[in-house]
Amino acid sequence: MDEALLENFIALILTHTGIHIRSQDKSLLAKKLSDRSRALSYSRLSSYYALLANGGDRDSQQEWKVLASVITTGESYFFRDQGQITLLQERILPELMTTHSEDRRLNILSAGCSSGEEVYSLAILLKELIPYIHNWNISLVGLDLNQEAIAKAKEGLYSEWSFRGVEPARRSHYFQRTAQGWQVIPELQKMVEFRCANLIQDGITCFAHESVDLIICRNVFIYFDRDRISLVLKKFIDLLKPKGYLLTGHTELQGQIVEPLQILSFPESVIYQHSPHPPEILPAPTPSQPLIPANTWERAQDAFSQGNYGDAIRLSKDWLKLNPKDDQTLSLIAQAAANQGKYAAAIDTCHQILAIAPTSSSALFLLAQIAESQGDIDKAKEYLRRILFLDPNSIPAYLELLELHARDRESGQAQRLLETAAALLQERPDTDIIPYRQGVTVATLRTHLEQLLKSL
Repeated sequence: MDEALLENFIALILTHTGIHIRSQDKSLLAKKLSDRSRALSYSRLSSYYALLANGGDRDSQQEWKVLASVITTGESYFFRDQGQITLLQERILPELMTTHSEDRRLNILSAGCSSGEEVYSLAILLKELIPYIHNWNISLVGLDLNQEAIAKAKEGLYSEWSFRGVEPARRSHYFQRTAQGWQVIPELQKMVEFRCANLIQDGITCFAHESVDLIICRNVFIYFDRDRISLVLKKFIDLLKPKGYLLTGHTELQGQIVEPLQILSFPESVIYQHSPHPPEILPAPTPSQPLIPANTWERAQDAFSQGNYGDAIRLSKDWLKLNPKDDQTLSLIAQAAANQGKYAAAIDTCHQILAIAPTSSSALFLLAQIAESQGDIDKAKEYLRRILFLDPNSIPAYLELLELHARDRESGQAQRLLETAAALLQERPDTDIIPYRQGVTVATLRTHLEQLLKSL
């Protein structure tokens, strides 16, 4: 495909869907566009572009629905992100139940719901938390751009792969085993509604202004640029009731102006609450400047290098009294806490770093490592993809993500990552040191990737 025409396609896709096509995905996109053009019997790709560009035409609108299914490959499973599930189960949903104990009404939106696992997971939580749920009026709506995913969600039929990490007893209670897979029970299916919608182009018409108690939009904003994140965020804020909640993927709103949302930080996750009229906070009196020795930071580094992580954290916190937004010091605290196995403290510190430096690869790397050590491979992949979104040339991130996909026997994704990593290594001298694990030369990595390629 002509490079100029491909760039025009990319710009058109960004305008219409908000999806940002990364440089490493261009060749795959070109193939998908060519396939669709041939399927419609166009002799020239420029004719296919003209069809898409004519957005008001009925044929154009239909083709955008098809193309959206081709270029979005959202993958989900039940009770994904145990940290946020715990917050929903133990804090957010019980609080909303108390708030609405009189009117017994809840409005919940899952935006970017993929094939519906997240929406059904919410329905299960509600059934387990609310006694006599049939006396409540609950609107639980899932939206997604991909019409094939929405069709699957409406069907409610899932394979074993969607239940990884789900207790067998819970699965058997809410799903019926069939020859084709696991079918959602009718009682649960009646609780939910699914619609095909474009968050960028469409208004969110399933709920009225300030009527939604909870919006969940995870792993969607990583595909949008800054302006389109802001556009969709404003739509969400318009929908939320005062004190309503928004949950996104970890760090997806870093660098965005989120007011009037209030940021609430928990060990499990950062969440957002609509607070249109926050109480006035009087400024605290200025404390006297603490007396901190000038070599405190060097002492903290020495303690860390010697494995004295408790001393390293104590000294670093002293240093932060003089430099409260020093992300380097916070990084040392986070890594020391992780080395002690204090993962909740390490995760919280990483989020503090990202609030100061939204593009901090070190914080995202550490979050990925913690997620992997806790067995949440999908969350680890999410953090690594976030690094690559911010820095498409991060060889260590490609290598870590490659290892995870290879471990999960996802050979197609692993091979694409391997090819990209190998291409980036081709531009580096053999003796260069790549900060991967404990540091390794380019020549050694090339040999490693060649061996890994044979095993895929």
